[in-house]
Amino acid sequence: MVAILLALVASLPVRGQEEMLGPAPEDSFTVIVIPDTQSYRGQGTKAEPKSVAPVTNGAFESHMRWIVGNLQRQRIVFVSHVGDIVDRNTTSQWSVARACMDRLHGRVPYGISPGNHDMKTAGDASLFQHYFPASRFKDFSWYAGSYRGPDEEKLGNNVNSCQLFSAGGMDFVFLHLACNAPDEVLNWANETLRAHANRRALITTHMGLGPLEKPKTAKDFSDAPKGRMRWKKCYGERGNTPQQMWEKCFAKNDNLFVVFSGDQSRTQALRLVSPNERGKPVHELLSDYHQYWLRVNRFLPGKNRIEVYTIDSRDSRLCRGTEKRSQADQHCFTLDYDMSVAPRGNRLSVEHPAGAVLATEVLVR
Repeated sequence: MVAILLALVASLPVRGQEEMLGPAPEDSFTVIVIPDTQSYRGQGTKAEPKSVAPVTNGAFESHMRWIVGNLQRQRIVFVSHVGDIVDRNTTSQWSVARACMDRLHGRVPYGISPGNHDMKTAGDASLFQHYFPASRFKDFSWYAGSYRGPDEEKLGNNVNSCQLFSAGGMDFVFLHLACNAPDEVLNWANETLRAHANRRALITTHMGLGPLEKPKTAKDFSDAPKGRMRWKKCYGERGNTPQQMWEKCFAKNDNLFVVFSGDQSRTQALRLVSPNERGKPVHELLSDYHQYWLRVNRFLPGKNRIEVYTIDSRDSRLCRGTEKRSQADQHCFTLDYDMSVAPRGNRLSVEHPAGAVLATEVLVR
């Protein structure tokens, strides 16, 4: 009996170092991506409609604690939110969201891409603009402003924004675009990326990967073919689908190398590698967990590699699978990205082998 018990104990999984996210190496830096934070509880929330308790969001608060507590250990240089920062567009939820994001304020550069839950269907994002206006960031040197142009009242004031940062001897430009951004925003994005053509570009926008066509049944969300979506939720006829945003903006800019998105909690995790108009690879990454899972993107310039980890923000445990996405390599994986060649072909001081250029789209399911 003792031998049997010992054998059973030996067979149990041990939470070893390989199951936990270790510290970032000195020659690396990290960009954090926060998936949709819709897990609100309390009065007036979808989860607890009859509750009279104050509104809270345990997962959101956990993410903030982990990020602030790991700024140095993980060498975090930027934090991006994919949108759907709230579940219901109410002041009670926005107050909680603002209190959560306040923990980052003044500690690390960050940006937010408004999702469909963060605005009205026609594009009214007034509550987002009230709690996260452009004026909130005006004193930060890394904040490079927001959309200026037609319909600026709705589309500007941080609804579509630009941030600049430098890390690992490289300069970056980061755009945060609203869900289904209209043409005038994409024109601004193109102009902004061209103005910063010497910087490596990242974009976060709420809708990206998921069911190719708009689901007609609940089953379609999980079983229908997936990739860059060809349907939309916001701005009516003016809005652009993820596929249209790719064609009108993302594929046209040589310095863009990654696009982050959320929105599809029934897909949770998906990635796509596509060549832009000049054949350079662009990584598109979906993460939407609605729980304690947080995305950690560790850049390793000396290895021309980005290591992507999904971790539980309560304890740094690595995600080895979920009920909806059981494969471990959907949550923790590696991306090839050549960091030895600067935009416009200017060589950096250290040379490394160039990354492979893909000739066709590769969808990783």
